[in-house]
Amino acid sequence: MSEPEFDESIIRADKRSKVAALIVAIAAFLLARELVVDVQFASIVAATAGIGVRLYIPYHASVRVPASDRTSLSDHPTVGAYHHGAAGIGLVVLSIVAVVAFAFTQGFVTSVGVGIIAGVVSYVGLSSVLPTG
Repeated sequence: MSEPEFDESIIRADKRSKVAALIVAIAAFLLARELVVDVQFASIVAATAGIGVRLYIPYHASVRVPASDRTSLSDHPTVGAYHHGAAGIGLVVLSIVAVVAFAFTQGFVTSVGVGIIAGVVSYVGLSSVLPTG
C-alpha cells in the first residue's frame, strides 16, 4: 500500500508545526507558572496547548488546499481518524479554561476537570462545524 500524496504546503506546515508547538508550549508553561505558581499544573497546560497547536497547523494548511486537490489527513496510515482541527482547538481551549479555573479555584483536580469538559465540548461542537481536513 502506497502512502497518499499530500500537497507541499501541508508537508511544510507539518514540519513548521513542530517548532510552533514547542514555542507555544514554552510560552504557555511560563505564563501559566506565573499566573498559578504550580509547576506541575503549568506543565500539563503547556503540553496540551503545544499538542493542540501541533494538530491544528497541518489541519489549517490542509483546509487551504482546494477540495479537488486535497488528500484528507485521516487518509495517512499513521494518523488517527478524528477531526484534527477540532482536536487542536479543543486542546488549546482546554489549556486556557484550566488556567482560568485554577486562578479562581486554586483546585488542581477541579481545574483540570473543568478544562477537560470545556475541551470536549469545544471538540464536539467544532467537529460538526469545521470542514474536514
